Amino acid sequence: FAVEETVDTDLCAGNTYTFTTDVEANPPNGDSCQADDEYTVEPQADCATIVEITCTDSEGNDCANTPEPETPEDCLEPFTYCYIVTNVGSTCMDITSFVRDRNGGTADLIPLLNGNTEICPGDDPIEVCEEPEPTDLCAGETYETSVVLEANPPNGDSCQATDEYTVEPEAPCDVTVEVTCVDSEGTDCDAIEAPEDCVQDLTYTYCIDNPGPTCMEVTDFVRTITPPGGEVSILGLLTAEIGNPPLICPPGENAFDLPICVSEEVSTNLCTNEKISVTTKITAAPPNGDMCMDTGMYMFTVPTPAPTPPPTPGPTP
Repeated sequence: FAVEETVDTDLCAGNTYTFTTDVEANPPNGDSCQADDEYTVEPQADCATIVEITCTDSEGNDCANTPEPETPEDCLEPFTYCYIVTNVGSTCMDITSFVRDRNGGTADLIPLLNGNTEICPGDDPIEVCEEPEPTDLCAGETYETSVVLEANPPNGDSCQATDEYTVEPEAPCDVTVEVTCVDSEGTDCDAIEAPEDCVQDLTYTYCIDNPGPTCMEVTDFVRTITPPGGEVSILGLLTAEIGNPPLICPPGENAFDLPICVSEEVSTNLCTNEKISVTTKITAAPPNGDMCMDTGMYMFTVPTPAPTPPPTPGPTP
């Protein structure tokens, strides 16, 4: 036969419960005998916390949505990182370790708790925030933040919660190019009158500017003169002027003034009776950022020389 009893047991306390029983019985007219048994219960205290990272800029935007900087002064933006701990289990938890890592640099967040290391079911989440950290939005860097939290239930095994937050600010990319053209006398090409000599040396000038907040490396620079057409690299003109790699920074950060202008002299047939155009395309990229491009064009038409009249016939003899 069996007998039962009900014992209220706190499964969340992290305690070990041992139940023993001893039974002594006598057979009729015989010696007594004894039996015993033992049963141990070790309920595992529920260990369940979560941690979440948030990041906001100085305007309260999520760091991933921070507007692109427009000037060099906008590049450094203070980011505020906060860490929110919630107990989603059924037992109170004591936070024993709370470590943040950002691009390899670690920080202990326990002091930010100010001794408030216990969090119980139903408690408001614990939120701690670091001091705003200036972040260079123009460096083309990726900022990876992770946090590891360890907590213990009473007399139970510790558990761990983690979260990650990554910000990849896209370095602004801004470059411009303009084209001008003059003849050997310095006359603007669209003001050249009907030439006596069809083939003339024209000077094409290409002026490059960086109106953005970051330094830009020019990776490609080509021009096309039509007619006759055909793309020609003029990157060498730029590297000869400012060095290699051709780096163009915002105003005040270069060893030269902006815009930086380079020129070439090209023999051009002015008697084609067609529009003459020179188109240039420049491609550049900020450090670790995506490329951007700009084009410039100059177009002109030279009046066709008037036909030479036939000679006037002489008097008839």
